[in-house]
Amino acid sequence: MIKNRYKLHVSSIIIIGLLLSLAVGYIIYSMEEKAIKNSFENIVDNKMKSFYREILVNLETLYTLSILFNDNKTPSKEEFAKEAKKIIKRHNAIQALEWIPKVENKNRKEFEKEFFFTKQLPNKSMQRVEEKEFYFPVYYVEPYKNNEKALGFDLSSNPSRNQTIQAALKTKSPQITQAIELVQYNNKKGFLAFLPIFDKKEEIRGFVLGVFVIEDIFEKSVLNDDFSKDTSFKIFDHNSSKKEPIFTYNLENKNYKHIKYKKDLPQMWSRQWNFEAIPNVNYIIQNRSIAFELSLIVGVLLTIIVSYKINRDHNQKLESIQQLKNKDDILYIQSRYATIGETLSNIEHQWRSPLSKLSSNVIAIQSELEFKGIPTKQKLLNFLDNMQNTLNYMGNLVDEFKNFHIQDKSKESFLFSNTLDVALKLLEHDFIKLKVEVIRNKKDNMQLFGYQNEFSQVLINILSNSRDAFIGRKISNPIIQIQTYTKESKNYIKIRDNAGGIEEEHIENIFEQFYSTKDSSGIGLHLSKMIISEHMDGNIEVENCKFSLLSKRHKGTTFIIELPIVNLV
Repeated sequence: MIKNRYKLHVSSIIIIGLLLSLAVGYIIYSMEEKAIKNSFENIVDNKMKSFYREILVNLETLYTLSILFNDNKTPSKEEFAKEAKKIIKRHNAIQALEWIPKVENKNRKEFEKEFFFTKQLPNKSMQRVEEKEFYFPVYYVEPYKNNEKALGFDLSSNPSRNQTIQAALKTKSPQITQAIELVQYNNKKGFLAFLPIFDKKEEIRGFVLGVFVIEDIFEKSVLNDDFSKDTSFKIFDHNSSKKEPIFTYNLENKNYKHIKYKKDLPQMWSRQWNFEAIPNVNYIIQNRSIAFELSLIVGVLLTIIVSYKINRDHNQKLESIQQLKNKDDILYIQSRYATIGETLSNIEHQWRSPLSKLSSNVIAIQSELEFKGIPTKQKLLNFLDNMQNTLNYMGNLVDEFKNFHIQDKSKESFLFSNTLDVALKLLEHDFIKLKVEVIRNKKDNMQLFGYQNEFSQVLINILSNSRDAFIGRKISNPIIQIQTYTKESKNYIKIRDNAGGIEEEHIENIFEQFYSTKDSSGIGLHLSKMIISEHMDGNIEVENCKFSLLSKRHKGTTFIIELPIVNLV
């Protein structure tokens, strides 16, 4: 009986209690952080959806304006301006609406009656564009004020705009440019949207173009409550080679960098934008409760109140656990001692013959001395050699069994056949006495990995159960068949006997601790299952079987061991 061996001091209990309080507080803090994060992400999701819807609403205006071009018609400048003014009045994010016809070079003069087709030079000045196959000039623009210079500007002369035009011509679908600085609108970031207009042959004859300001769309859809004041936003363009954001808001705030939410907007006219939001410290403070502080206070109080009781109960539990542990250790030692008993029995049996041989040599020497006098040197050396060989054999036999009982220090790869040889050697005396016929694979190179002596114990336990069944049931021609094979990247070992099998009511519990169908501890097969499953990452099963062998039908028990294949590097 172990009494108070691991008794804890009250101060130790208090320290543990404080650590537990901190752990609980951290868990509460983490859960609250997760809740804040989830709430933040939900709000951002709604903001993002609102932003996306607002973009779609603005883009939809281009379809409204495109009605003027139905049936292959082209509206007059006045008709275009009238409808465009109505749209711009309702949507403040639209900075301009334009008609961009596709003009062949042969028709250029017809379109250059009021203005020339121009391009912008690196110094920002405008110059008449050179001749080429097609032009995409700004032909109508609303509002006209502040956009006078845009009239006649050939969008295909600008590389980035031409890239978008070519994409629209190729895919015959609406396109959006990458973000650009709108010089005439205080360098705000915006984008151009090209809506193709088709002729009766489904060829593009031009584009209805919209100039949109990202900031205005963002303000209308996102900045409509206090949440936005406590959040920093960034918008990125996945299609752009530039890594910097196309729009930012509130970056000067002191951000809470432990929470960062990124999400892609649905694709808009072949453009993919990404939304990023980070809350600032003020948002976190406003949404965090005092649960963390309360948990610490409550934890400290509870620790002080129950420290004495925990200490007393802990000692009682330690005593009970130690009793159980000692019991398990005793049972394991008993199992090992039983095997040692088997070993000593075999050594005793196998020493009988060499001991008789030694005795014969001693008697022979005595006879020589008594009846013939001192034997010759050669004859004496022969006697001594015979005795030495016999002693070496006996010593090797002891070493062989001693190595089996040495505790393995580390896992290693080993041959199944070598381990089986050791197990059969240990039970050789009983098997010879019972005339047990062991049938095994002739060539067996199965490689296993684990503690070899532990695995030997498993084989001994299984073979010993067969031996005991042979004895108990008085089987006249006992047989044990051992097969090995590989299937579906697994090694399988099948050991079966003809001892009549296990009763069905017992077979399901055969691996349970302390369960036995005979007068024994019931720990052998339990230990075997523990070794195979926990130490060798395998599985062991048992089943009753009927099989034909040596022209006879047999009934018995089959143990199937499943182990992983060893990959030797």
